[in-house]
Amino acid sequence: MRNRAIASLAATASAAATVVATTATPANAYGDLPVVGRESTGTDYCPCRYNDMIDGTYFHKDVGGTGFKVIHGNASRHAVAKVEFHPYDEILYVYDVKNDGDTLYYKVSYEGDGGKWGLYAAPSTSNVIDIRKVNLDIPEGRRVTVTVYDDKAMKEKVYTIQGTA
Repeated sequence: MRNRAIASLAATASAAATVVATTATPANAYGDLPVVGRESTGTDYCPCRYNDMIDGTYFHKDVGGTGFKVIHGNASRHAVAKVEFHPYDEILYVYDVKNDGDTLYYKVSYEGDGGKWGLYAAPSTSNVIDIRKVNLDIPEGRRVTVTVYDDKAMKEKVYTIQGTA
């Protein structure tokens, strides 16, 4: 009887440890978050359309601008997140396309005006695709840098890309 109680306690402790380990996993559980799609384009001669497995991307004409999109995937190369910068109206779109209780964080910065920056993430809902649209209101011609992080504290950098407003 005593051996059964000890075995039961050990099994319970092991199960609890497994639950804690599987529910507290950050995005780095995906491994190195490979880029499974990327486009960067000057928007002088747009409109331009780029298809992807999520919803596609459409850039408007904006002379002097450089827009981009990056899609990150998991180890199996299935899309988990996407970010787009649109020079026309300086719009940032961040997507979370996997309902796994996790997201990526996007630090957007630009030089000038004291080096302003902001940190953005897609909303966390039960929708298949979560999208946050941000009007950055960056002055024309400024270099825009988006740094992707695995954590809100910005300690685990995943990727960096630049465009032009």
